[in-house]
Parts: sequence; C-alpha cells; structure tokens
Amino acid sequence: MTLFTFAAQLCPLCQQDNACAMEQGLAIDACWCAKQTVDMPSIIAQFNATSSGVDLPNNQCVCQSCMAKLVQQSDIDAVETY
Repeated sequence: MTLFTFAAQLCPLCQQDNACAMEQGLAIDACWCAKQTVDMPSIIAQFNATSSGVDLPNNQCVCQSCMAKLVQQSDIDAVETY
C-alpha cells in the first residue's frame, strides 16, 4: 500500500473514511473537495503553521467534516468559483 492510497482512504485528523472520489476510481472533479469554495491548500498550510502535533502534507486528503472545522478555525475567506 502506498502513502497516497492510505492518505486517500483515511482522514489523518479523525481517522474516518475520506470519501475520496479518486480512491473509488473516479476523476478528481467528481470528488467533494473539487467543489469547495475555499483554497484548501491554504487552509492546510495555515493549520500546519498554527497547530502542534499534526503536520499535514499539502497533498493530504482530509475528510469533509474535518475540512469544515479547519475552515471555521481559519481566517481565509471563500473564493469565487466559475
């Protein structure tokens, strides 16, 4: 098992299923993360800069529930999607 496969299957924060579309053999644009109105890499970078104990790689999958919590804790605004 590769690190990417493990990362796509489980959220590193809550250890629950990520519901990653790519893990299910679908295209990235079918994933919940592709439909977000926030800059998720920036949210993860801010989390890494302000948290202790967990350091997420920039390409780490995080579940939708945990991402929502990270967004609430961040000071990064939503962006327009077209």
